[in-house]
Amino acid sequence: MVREVHAETVAEAKQILLAEGCTDLVLREDEIMAAATAPMSANSPFLGEEIKVTAADRLKHRGKPPPTFFGALLESVTKATGLYLLMAVLLGYSIYRGQFVQVAVIGVAILAWPLVMTWIKLPGIYYARLHKANDWHRWTEMLGIVNKLERLNHSHFIKIPAPELARNRAKAEVGLGRLSEALERYQRFENQPGCPSWLYKAHVAGLYDTAKDHDKALEWTLKAIAEKPSTALYIDLMNRLVRYKRDPVRARAVLAEVEKGTVTDIGKPFLARCRGILAYLEGDNATARKDLEAALAALEQRHQPFRDGGIALTKAYLSCVLARQGEMAAARKQFAEAKDYLVATEETELLAECQRMVG
Repeated sequence: MVREVHAETVAEAKQILLAEGCTDLVLREDEIMAAATAPMSANSPFLGEEIKVTAADRLKHRGKPPPTFFGALLESVTKATGLYLLMAVLLGYSIYRGQFVQVAVIGVAILAWPLVMTWIKLPGIYYARLHKANDWHRWTEMLGIVNKLERLNHSHFIKIPAPELARNRAKAEVGLGRLSEALERYQRFENQPGCPSWLYKAHVAGLYDTAKDHDKALEWTLKAIAEKPSTALYIDLMNRLVRYKRDPVRARAVLAEVEKGTVTDIGKPFLARCRGILAYLEGDNATARKDLEAALAALEQRHQPFRDGGIALTKAYLSCVLARQGEMAAARKQFAEAKDYLVATEETELLAECQRMVG
């Protein structure tokens, strides 16, 4: 059963459910997800009816393969087999009777149905493509998809929130070397629906990471945490400390804060990877391997945004751990599977470390 609880923090929501006698709780969405999807939860008009997207609706599509044009067309046919059979019978009957106007109407209906069903899924298809381009740092492609989604927002009843599109536009512009312009443009969305101040600061940190200014990214992450000390933001901070600063002492202290809270189901592989990198930096190869393999197994068994990057980065660190343990064949295999992503996203330091470790 899915319950959507409105509270200031995850801890408060958990206490509400525990007080009601609920057990075996699994956190599906945290403060970041709730804030970012708030505009999508508002009612949208379609054919005169108000459509509300609930948390249960969002969860139905989590973990599924990203939608595609071909998949949408195929689904429109397979889910309407009875309708198509009926129209085929009517079409044959109309041809037999020589009712060519009716033949034309039925023919148009047969062709229009899959097109309409595909149009309904267009925002999801383009949004999945946006995530893919973002994951692989294909900045020009990202800008093109953002433009399409912005135009689609004017005519479609499913709308990607403007702050989300602005953030993706800003990230693509930063990737293309236009940091100042991107920051100025994105700042207009601070404190707008879907982009509270603390979330804006967390996203600005991500923009600075794209610009390879990890000191600034760390600074903005700390600003976000000062406003909203959430578990997800602490995990984000830990990731920066182990990935970019290679600071196991501070990362270990941040992990202690993370362990006080509750982690979402989709955040657990990310945390496991952070734990694995931390153990690697501390020289605890056995623990590093265990955590990285756990993260990898979780990432590979489900579809979610940035899956390719999550898997590749985990394999890259795992290759270094395996090399330390003397398992060179396995280390080279993991590195070979991660290398294309590391090159495409200019992970130069990690790439060099892997090459040094595996030889």
